[in-house]
Amino acid sequence: MRKILLTLGLLIALPQWAEAHPHIFVDASHKLIFDDQGRLTAVRVTWDYDEMFTMLMVEDGKYDTNGDGDVTGDELEAFRLWDANWPPDFGGDLVIHADGKDQALEGPTDWAAEWHDGRAVSIHTVKLETPLDVSKGIVLQNYDPYFYVDYEVTKTPTFEGRSDCKAKIVQPKPHQVSAKTAAAIANLPADQTPEQAGLPNVGQYFAQTVEITCGG
Repeated sequence: MRKILLTLGLLIALPQWAEAHPHIFVDASHKLIFDDQGRLTAVRVTWDYDEMFTMLMVEDGKYDTNGDGDVTGDELEAFRLWDANWPPDFGGDLVIHADGKDQALEGPTDWAAEWHDGRAVSIHTVKLETPLDVSKGIVLQNYDPYFYVDYEVTKTPTFEGRSDCKAKIVQPKPHQVSAKTAAAIANLPADQTPEQAGLPNVGQYFAQTVEITCGG
């Protein structure tokens, strides 16, 4: 999946501001999981991919064995791990911020896949390296630093293990990215990332922020 994603994103980088926009679209949702002490221990992440990327992925993996346009029944088992082969430097585009810092996360586990109305759905669990006291609140973001992928949080998170938490989705502020920076990113050669070119992490400016508070 990541190979297809990066190939698409890099090949279509053209020297116009409009071409700095993403070309893969994901509806993201999250379940926050707490232990018996009320600490955050993991996030169950669901990604609903757009129809175009779904089509490319299904054709690449030959998952639709009966050619009916859907991945269902026995096909789903082969499909379950289609999104699981992450390279070592890919952190899942998930950020959990609390106590003034980004929290350390483990690699994804518990993979599942579903098929919703012609769209591929990938599900995985990300555990925190250390259980987190959330009494001061936390911030969650799902974004691609280079903005090849646009993650849209389509619903507020659900909670497992606590009933006193609430969440608010704060919309992004894309105007913070200058036209000059956007053009520089769009003009990068296909074998160079914005990070390698010393350009800023623009994905954060297009990302929704989920503010979560528990208790009190």
